[in-house]
Amino acid sequence: MTGTQPGLASIHGQPSMASQMNTGPSGIFGKTDGVAPAGIPQSQSCGSILGIISPSSSHGADGYRGNGYPFSPASSRSGNFTEPRSYAPRASALSTMGNEPPPKFDPNGLLASRQAEPVAPAQLQPVPETLAMIHATTGQEATAWNPEPPSGTALVSQGPQTVRSRELQKLTNTPTGLPLLETAMSQDNFPFIEAPRMAQAVNHGVVKLRNIPFSTKRAEVIAFLGRNSKILNDADEPVHIIMERVTSKTMDAYVEFVSLEEAMKAVDRHHHNIQLGRVGRLGDRPVDVELSSQASLMKDLFPLARGLIWDGVTPQFKPFNPEFAWENFRGFISEEEMVMLIKHVEVPHRSPYSKDCPQRPYECLISTLKKFPWYATDSITISQRHAVYIATERLLQVLAEKIGRGTDPMNLTPQLQARLTNTAMACPGFTPLMKDNLAWMLNVSEMEQRFYGQPLFAHAWRHQYSLAPKPGMPLDVIEWYISAIREQTHRDLLSRPHASRTELQEKGRQTDMHWGYFWAEVGHGFGPHFDQMTLAQAAQAEFSAVERILSRALPQA
Repeated sequence: MTGTQPGLASIHGQPSMASQMNTGPSGIFGKTDGVAPAGIPQSQSCGSILGIISPSSSHGADGYRGNGYPFSPASSRSGNFTEPRSYAPRASALSTMGNEPPPKFDPNGLLASRQAEPVAPAQLQPVPETLAMIHATTGQEATAWNPEPPSGTALVSQGPQTVRSRELQKLTNTPTGLPLLETAMSQDNFPFIEAPRMAQAVNHGVVKLRNIPFSTKRAEVIAFLGRNSKILNDADEPVHIIMERVTSKTMDAYVEFVSLEEAMKAVDRHHHNIQLGRVGRLGDRPVDVELSSQASLMKDLFPLARGLIWDGVTPQFKPFNPEFAWENFRGFISEEEMVMLIKHVEVPHRSPYSKDCPQRPYECLISTLKKFPWYATDSITISQRHAVYIATERLLQVLAEKIGRGTDPMNLTPQLQARLTNTAMACPGFTPLMKDNLAWMLNVSEMEQRFYGQPLFAHAWRHQYSLAPKPGMPLDVIEWYISAIREQTHRDLLSRPHASRTELQEKGRQTDMHWGYFWAEVGHGFGPHFDQMTLAQAAQAEFSAVERILSRALPQA
């Protein structure tokens, strides 16, 4: 195709990934411009702390094979990944087993001649009905089409097919059935977004409670402020009881109000009660109430974030100081903090504070996910997000096990599990694959997953580290774009030489091909460089790859 293709700069106003780093793929499934270093060591960002090695561990030291084509870190079934693997297929092995007990042990063989009673086969649960799509063909007529399910999954269509959405009809209402590239890439039609940037920096009024008992509960804080206090809704998690993630010691508590005026009223009401001789107490301890700010809350919630100044909930980074390296910014959280958070719930008897207040680590994680500045994608790396996700997954798993055993029904309740689940599923920093893993682990229904903005076949989004569905976009529009990407990358593969095509096909058998060879077009690297890639860099590479593929698949004006 002749002519200069419109790059991502025409959409986002930023230079392309290849022009910034000189490592992006050139052409179709092209090799990176930089030379792959020999003997890349094991990733230190995750491997030394979480016991997870770099994606390159299962593909060789340099992250390249044969003809030098890089491929996505999640494209192999062996080894460990920086990003979580999908738990598909979803079929439960328990559904194929009978309910009869095993036969009794017969040492003398007296019962050998007796025939066992026939066991009725287990009833298989029907596959839930999925949405049927209408796919526009290259002709003027449209044919009924179901989105291709990922490999290894069964798709059974029941009932009449659903008529395609109005948005898809408008998009494909052309003589050829294909929209122009400019139309497909327009903001109204393009169904993908950079999910972490959907987080909003909102500055609510804040009240700080000092000198609280370490076993203070969230309900006690809300009752202390009174029913007339206009705090945020429960879904927004307005109460933040600060906990040291290393020692699990309870510090102060912060409460967010709907406005600064309401926070000031709550403080004035408390001071007025003190003048009347009614001292506010939590338990048997008098509590100090003072007006605070979002900057103070963020500073106490992320104490290891150096080299920045909090302007409300927005971080303002200081210039790099080569003389005092420990004062430079390294991250909002450390991977050691997340590891210790897991240890507090796995072995609470070794943590005296967690033993007496077992719900505190879970509430600390809820506050961390809610207040984490996901919108600062230039300062969050793949490994740091992975550490937060691993902690979330493990805490949800341990909490579900303890609730099932009835370990502490007074503190570890289903309500606490629901709060943590809602916070994790609504977290803008997690990928669709991460949320799908959590939904599968917690048996979240399909309808609830749609409420959280999950796409169809979310477990097939293995190579999307920043790409996510746009909220409110019809599911058939999203699947139409994925189908266009999949079919175009398969056509591009046929134009490759036989050796290169065979190499990519072998790698494709090791991963999910619902997105086609999108992973080869993106061409992520391996090793510590991949672990230290920021979410903004991952988004730049993925959106550039989508635009390059669509520019070859769709006609241009």
